[in-house]
Amino acid sequence: MTAGIIFLLILALLLVIFTLQNTLLISLNVFFWEITDVPLVLALIVCIIAGAILSFSFTYPRLWKLKGQLKEKQREIKALEAQHVEAAEKPHAEGIEITDKEESDTSFFKE
Repeated sequence: MTAGIIFLLILALLLVIFTLQNTLLISLNVFFWEITDVPLVLALIVCIIAGAILSFSFTYPRLWKLKGQLKEKQREIKALEAQHVEAAEKPHAEGIEITDKEESDTSFFKE
């Protein structure tokens, strides 16, 4: 936990340094609008956040679908495991279990 806090503090320090170095005022042209006297750092940070939101909005539906498939497969695995345990506990129909293992002394059919 402390490593994460240290990492976030270093990231915050780098953001402050980045902000202080990019105080230049710029003018933005967005389609038909012109926005004047915008700090460069603000424009960059807004663009980074907008890009993160867009990428998240495109990947989240796929992640949601994959999580649903994972839950479905886990339910199927549990059902198959329950069937396997149930079949292992159930005795053979004639009361004698036939196996492929070759038991030399206890085998009914000896060669």
